[in-house]
This record gives sequence, structure tokens and C-alpha cells, in this order.
Amino acid sequence: MLKSFALVLFCTFFCTALQADIQRKKPVVYLTFDDGPSSDPVTDQILRVLKRHNAKATFFVTGLRAQANPEKIRQIIDAGHALGNHTLSHGRLTNLFDHQVASELGATNSHVLDAGAPPMSCFRPPFGSYNKSVVEIASRMGLHRVGWSIDTRDWDRNVTSEEIEIQLEDVQNDSVVLMHDGPRARWRSLDVFTRWMDDMGHLYSFEVVPECALPNNAPMQLALAPPVFSDSAKTRDPEMTIPALLKKLRAYKIELRPEVVARSDVSNGVVSN
Repeated sequence: MLKSFALVLFCTFFCTALQADIQRKKPVVYLTFDDGPSSDPVTDQILRVLKRHNAKATFFVTGLRAQANPEKIRQIIDAGHALGNHTLSHGRLTNLFDHQVASELGATNSHVLDAGAPPMSCFRPPFGSYNKSVVEIASRMGLHRVGWSIDTRDWDRNVTSEEIEIQLEDVQNDSVVLMHDGPRARWRSLDVFTRWMDDMGHLYSFEVVPECALPNNAPMQLALAPPVFSDSAKTRDPEMTIPALLKKLRAYKIELRPEVVARSDVSNGVVSN
């Protein structure tokens, strides 16, 4: 009887270790959903499909839809998924002035924070359109650019469900899959995604995009460049004083949160390192 118990114990341990090893060896896929959260139930249904398959995803949300659907922002975070900045109004960033780019990204950050989510650490430019200036502005706001490797083209009304499924056949290890859950009428995307996950989901391990992952205790990020020092003298640049920064932010229609100001070193009128 003792031998039988030992055998059962060994098999249990061995099988658990084997299952974990198999899980680790599955190709890792990064599912991403743009343009949401939707006002209709599409985002809710996608979250249900992800939960059923124990899958994580990254949602690149627009500021206006985050503002309109704050409860869905919280649902995404509570389910263990990640959020990314997809600008306020989904404009083409390369067509905007620098202060407009900062405003589009900064306002989206604010709406997501107001919804009760942690600060975001990544962004996806609408239409995949960016240049050096856009990347630099986003970087100063603590946002890493994220693209994609597989475009399902679910945004194109002329593309059939079958053609979307064909795009998904190219999924492999480290694929970043582009799909959409907003703004509305993304039911075709939902149907294709649901079928694909039911048929193929067991073959992959689905994780959030690493650049978008934040620890739960991450501090709030100040959406500004770090303090600038003069080359000729080791003194702070006068343009980095609190009044100067507030003036610039208001020009961009971005307001410092009171708690951020409170954490700054305002005793000598400069932002602390």
C-alpha cells in the first residue's frame, strides 16, 4: 500500500511538472485589440472569451471611449489584461503639431487614470503612423511604441471573415496580433476571434505585450521629460521650474494632478529628480 501511495505521489508530481513544461513550451502570442472599449457588448464578450481560455491580451484604448466607458476600463484591468494608449480621438499623429500630439496622448492618460486604472507604459499610433517626433514625445511621457506583426484586417469592411481567419493562420511564436473591439459594430471580429480561440487557442500561451505590462504597485508617472541640466554649469534649466512647466502643460491642455504636484520638490521651485 505504501508503494502504491508513493507511485501515486510520484505520478502526480511528474504529471504536474510535465504539464507546466508543456505550457512553457507553447508559442507565446500577444493578442491586441484597438479602438475600444466599445459602447456595445463586443468588449465584454471578448473579455469572456479570453477568460474561458485563460488568455491575457492588451487593449489599446482611445481616450474618448475610455471616458465614455470607464467601467470597461476597470473590467479590463481587473481581469489581468493590459492597457495601451491609442490617442484621444484616433487622429493621424504625423499630421499634428507637437503640442497636439502631446495633448492626444496626455488626455488619454488622464481619462484612463480617472477610470481607476494604473498609468499606461505603451502606445500604438493610429494607422501605425509615426515619426521621430511622435516617438520622442511619447517617450518623454513614459510610453513605448508598440506595432504588430499580424494585421487581421478586421477593420476593412471589404475583407471577409474567411480572409480574416486566413491571416490568423500565420500566427507563430512572438506574434503580435492586431484586432479591434471598437468603436461599434465589431461583431464580425468577435465571431472570428471566438471561433479561432475555440479551435486553436489551446496551441498557444497568450500574454500581455511586455512593454505594456506594469506591476500593480507601479508609481504614477509624470508625463514630462526629466529635468534638463545646462552643459556649461551644473544647474537646473530655468525652463524646468514648476511655474514654467505648469504654463507649458496648460498650453497643451494637460493639467498636473494635485497628488503629483504634492510629490514634487516645490520648496525651491523646481521639479525634484
